[in-house]
Amino acid sequence: MRFGNVLTIRAATTWLPPARQSADAAGLTAVEAAAAGAVEVPVSDGLSGPEMAVRAARRALTEARVPPAETDLVIHAWIHHQGHDFWSPAHYVADQLGASDAVAFGVQQMCHAGAMALHTAAVRLEADPSVRHALVTTGDRFAAPGFDRWRGDYDAVFGDGGTAAVVGRSGPGLRILSFALGSAPELESMYRGRDEFASAPLTHSVPIDARRTKKAFLADGGMARFAEVGPAKVRATLLAALDEAGLEPDDPRIRCATLSRLGPKTIDLLYLPIMQGVLKAEVLDLAGRTGHLGGGDAIANLADLWDRQLLAPGEFAIGFSGGGGFTWSCLVVQRVTD
Repeated sequence: MRFGNVLTIRAATTWLPPARQSADAAGLTAVEAAAAGAVEVPVSDGLSGPEMAVRAARRALTEARVPPAETDLVIHAWIHHQGHDFWSPAHYVADQLGASDAVAFGVQQMCHAGAMALHTAAVRLEADPSVRHALVTTGDRFAAPGFDRWRGDYDAVFGDGGTAAVVGRSGPGLRILSFALGSAPELESMYRGRDEFASAPLTHSVPIDARRTKKAFLADGGMARFAEVGPAKVRATLLAALDEAGLEPDDPRIRCATLSRLGPKTIDLLYLPIMQGVLKAEVLDLAGRTGHLGGGDAIANLADLWDRQLLAPGEFAIGFSGGGGFTWSCLVVQRVTD
């Protein structure tokens, strides 16, 4: 989708707990640590995903100079347990911030949830002039016994943390030019496997074991289909976003591209060959000290672009995200100073 109105990510922030866990402390071998894609990850000592999201959001609103009362939309995204079983974490986030009149709702779309929430916020701002600012948050905590952050899935380690982005129609920040989506629902069973539908959480295993469902997916021939469909969707989504933004792939103003914070095997097989084959820009690896932040990778990547001043005024960045189900997206932003 090409955005005709002037939509700007006024601020993007990441809040990470100070405690860290290293691969060595988790008992991983050197080979396992390399496959995970991170040497250490942030670990919450008690804060839930929504609580970390609130901390990130407070910082984002302050940096954007947007009062909570002028936030008309709050979208919270997550992939794992939010601290309560029957509850709306999005409303908690809005209430804690003082966004008393904001319409609050949640997006749960596996690891693509944060990117999908950001896309939803941008579309709402594009369509509804009554929305002054939108706030997008993510927050996840991958604690035992429900989740083994280092061994719960292949080629990834899950870090705890919250992220937030404030989207408005003016001001300095990252201008949204386009945001393309791709989907392949036929691949949803990768995270379901052959398991029967259960009546309660954690019925099939404690902790959650995505490796088991992927083994079933592989045995049923799913990986061959994924290898065929996945790269085609990645390429099509990337090219669509560039076309909608009015950019050629070799435009020298495209400074860099970011990807989901996964292990090197997934990145090298599914994403990197296409990114490097299409773009001339540098593809950044930002996972080393955070691991995979659940639904938060897309916003964390934007925060790093801004905090590290990786873009000069007028330069563009590509933000590519993906998540089980499957959904992919490609966001094109440009740094603007006014």
